Amino acid sequence: MVTVTSATSTKPTVFPLIQCGSGTGSTITLGCLATGFTPSSLTYTWTKNGAALTDFIQYPTVQKDNFYQGVSQIQVSRQDWDAEHEFNCAATHAAGLVEKGFKKPVVIYKEPTVKLFASSNDESEAYFSCFANDFSPNQYEIKWLLNDQKLTNQIHEVKTLTAERKDEKGNPLYSAASFVMLNSSDLSSDSDVMCQFEGKKHQIVNSTHHQKPINPTEPDTGCPEADVDIQLIGPSIQNMVLNRQGMVYCQVRINKINLEKISWETENGKSINDAEQITKFDGPNKIYKAQLPITFDEWSRGDKFVCKVEHNDWMTPLKRTYQRINGGTTQRPSVFMLPPLEHSKKETVTLSCFVKDFYPHEVFVSWLVDDEEADFPFSTTTPVENNGSFSAYGQLTISSDHWKNNDTVYSCVVYHESLVDTAIRSIVRSIGHRTSENTNMVNLNMNIPDTCKAQ
Repeated sequence: MVTVTSATSTKPTVFPLIQCGSGTGSTITLGCLATGFTPSSLTYTWTKNGAALTDFIQYPTVQKDNFYQGVSQIQVSRQDWDAEHEFNCAATHAAGLVEKGFKKPVVIYKEPTVKLFASSNDESEAYFSCFANDFSPNQYEIKWLLNDQKLTNQIHEVKTLTAERKDEKGNPLYSAASFVMLNSSDLSSDSDVMCQFEGKKHQIVNSTHHQKPINPTEPDTGCPEADVDIQLIGPSIQNMVLNRQGMVYCQVRINKINLEKISWETENGKSINDAEQITKFDGPNKIYKAQLPITFDEWSRGDKFVCKVEHNDWMTPLKRTYQRINGGTTQRPSVFMLPPLEHSKKETVTLSCFVKDFYPHEVFVSWLVDDEEADFPFSTTTPVENNGSFSAYGQLTISSDHWKNNDTVYSCVVYHESLVDTAIRSIVRSIGHRTSENTNMVNLNMNIPDTCKAQ
C-alpha cells in the first residue's frame, strides 16, 4: 500500500537519556528520545568511540497530536562508562539526521565548611544549628551526635532543602542546614554535641563541638563580643612626624577560645596583603596583635581601615574601624622654655617646655643636650584642650650638678603635624644655667638640620 500525502517532513528533536543514580549492577542504561517528527518512519544507530553497536532496542513510534515520538535504549558496561568512552546515538529520518553524544558527567567532589552554633532562651530547651556550605555533589546526610553517640532524644529536628550556586568555573555548589532542639536537662557542662556531614563518594566528617548552651545573661562563644576584646592602637606621633609612616595595631584579647584569623582591609572590604603580620602573647588571656603599615598622608587625611577578627564558631566576623579623627584646622604651636626653680634643694632639677595653642592634639617633644640626644629621663604631659586648641608640657629631669655647668645648653624640640611640610620641621627652644641667671624665661630660636640625631 502506498500513501500519498502533501504533509511537510519535520526533523526530530533528540534528547539523550542517562540512568538516574549510579546503580549497583555491571551495566548502565542509556536512552535516545526523538520527538516532534513526521512522518513516522525513524531509524536509530548506536556507536562506541565510532564503532557500531548492535545490541540496542528500538521501540515503535507513537503519535502525539500531529507528530510522532520514538525511543531507543541500550545497555553499556559500567567499565566502559567509567572509562569515559564516548557513546553516540543517531536518529535517521526523511527530514535529516540528528545525533547526540553521551559521556559520563564529570562530578566535582568538594568537602563543605561545616559550622555549629548553640543557643538557649530558657532553662528547659537548647538549640543547635548546623550549616554545611559549598559542597558537591548534592548527595549527603547530616547526622547529630551527643558525646560521640547518635542523638536519639531530640525534641525536634528540621532539615532544609539544599540551595545551589555556581563557582567561578560554573560548577554547582550546594549548601544545607539542620536544626535540632534538645532538653537542657540532657546536657551537662562538659557535654559535646557534634554535627556530622557525610558525603556519598567517600565519608566526609566535619564537626564542631559545643558545651552546654547557657542563658543569654551568661556569655558563650555564640556571642563573640563576650569572649573577645578588640582595641585599635594608633601610630606614635614620633614616627609620623619624623619618619612620615608608622604602625596601627589591632590588639585582640581572647578569653576562652582560640583565634582563627586577624586581618586588615580597606573600608570597601579589599584585603591589605602586607598587613597581616601577627604577634601572639600567651598567658591566662591570649593576646594577638596584627599590624598595619600606614603613611603620614593616610593618617593625616583620616583614611579608614578595618580590622577583621574571624573564628569558625562565629556566624559573622567581628570588625573594628580605625580612623584618625581631625575635625579642625591645623594650628602651629607656640613654644616657651621654663627654667627650674632657683631655690630648689633637691639633687635634681626639672626643665619645662611649655607648648600651647596647637591643633590637632598629637605632639612630640624631645630634648637635646648640647645638640646631642638627651640621656636624661623626659616626658610629655597629656594635652589639655582650651577653646578648641591644646597645650602640653614637656619636662626633662637632670641632676643639679649638670644644670650648674655654665657651658651646657639644653634644648626642647617640638614636632607637630603643622610643621611636617615646612622648612624647619620643628620648633626649638634652648636654655642654660648661665642664660637663666637674670631671667625666668629664655627663648632662643634654633633651626635643627635634618641630620641631627633627634630628627
